[in-house]
Amino acid sequence: MCFIAIRMIGDCVQDKTDVLVLVSGDSDLLPSIEFIQKNYPNKKIRVYFPPTITSVELRKNMNTRKGKVVFLENNKPKFVNSIMPDCVTNGEKTYFIPPKWKNSLSEP
Repeated sequence: MCFIAIRMIGDCVQDKTDVLVLVSGDSDLLPSIEFIQKNYPNKKIRVYFPPTITSVELRKNMNTRKGKVVFLENNKPKFVNSIMPDCVTNGEKTYFIPPKWKNSLSEP
C-alpha cells in the first residue's frame, strides 16, 4: 500500500494527473487521500471498491468531499474479466494470482 500512496502523492506533486483512480477497499490509503484533498484540491479522486471489499472510512470521506465511489460488485462480470489470468509469464519469471483473490471473485 505504501507504494500506491507514494505514487498518488508523487503524481500530484509532479502535476502528472488531474484525476486519481484508486481501486481498493483499503482504509490505509485514507491519509494519502486526505493529504491530496487538502494540498491539491483541484485533483479529482475516484474510489472503486472491488467486489466484497469496501471501506466505511473511504466511503465516508468520498461522500463528504463529493468524490465518486463505485461499487464494482454492481459490475462484477466486467471487473472479473479485467483481472489478470491465474498465471502470467514475463521472460523467465512467472506470477500467480493470489488464491484469496481468485476465491473471492469466483463466488456468485
